[in-house]
Amino acid sequence: MTRNSNFYLPILNELKLKTNLSNIQKKLSISKQNLSYHLRELKKQGFIIQKGRGWYELTNKVKDSTKYGKLLVKDSSRGHGYIWELKLPQEIKDWDKRIEVLKQKGIHFNLVGALKTTPRIKVLGRKVWLCNDHLRIFDKPNQSYYGKTAIESRKYAMQEVILLLQVLETKLGISLNISDIYHKKEHYALIKNDLAIEHNKRGELIHISDKDGEWLLVDDSLEQGGELETIGKKSLVTNVKLQKWWNDKKEHDFKITDTFLLERMNQVTENQMAFAQNLESHIEAIKTLSKAVKELKEEVKKFKK
Repeated sequence: MTRNSNFYLPILNELKLKTNLSNIQKKLSISKQNLSYHLRELKKQGFIIQKGRGWYELTNKVKDSTKYGKLLVKDSSRGHGYIWELKLPQEIKDWDKRIEVLKQKGIHFNLVGALKTTPRIKVLGRKVWLCNDHLRIFDKPNQSYYGKTAIESRKYAMQEVILLLQVLETKLGISLNISDIYHKKEHYALIKNDLAIEHNKRGELIHISDKDGEWLLVDDSLEQGGELETIGKKSLVTNVKLQKWWNDKKEHDFKITDTFLLERMNQVTENQMAFAQNLESHIEAIKTLSKAVKELKEEVKKFKK
């Protein structure tokens, strides 16, 4: 790994969860010198402060993802708009029991939903609904999770929601099965995407749908120029494929177009046809030569007699 590799966001994400630099170094598979370099740069830009030898803390600047600025790498992934659901333990599924537990614990709640019967509380700045048989957890407004891919973005989002669930277990005095968590909603965007930037400059909107509804759009939520965003039930898988497709196109300078492929296929077909014709001609020539050789052999036999 070189210093040109972008570790700023992964380091910030790791510092949210741990302060041991050796563990962060091992987790990210970078050298001590490389880690020190990125920490110095993050300190200069005001994202972290040094509290002691090998001890860094995040500043309030990190809370506003729109201020990441140059840390954002072109066509990396931004996960956002998460809503999670998790099965509610049997012991507090009953509405009266949920309300009773909240009152006993002195936890402030509001009743929300269409019938205003669902208790809603706040945990670590996130709204949590105690629905009939599940918890519904809403991410913070404008909260973003960055990674090289959508999968990495989701991983960082999951790390924070797991912390939230641990706090929730303590507050409510219940046990939650984290493996039952389900992503109800999630969005992923390729940030600073050239295609999105160009369409935003022109003031052109892109909204693409299929039989399952809208799945791709051009957005500029963070005012970074443009985002190519996938939404819907398959947004994670779609974004991974979209990122790979886009990067492949960029690597070949967008020369591998449908027209390019069709021309090459036609050329290959023409070459195959020419080869077949040549082969047929060669076969005919070989047959003629074989016939001539046979005739020559007959003449030689006659001559010997």
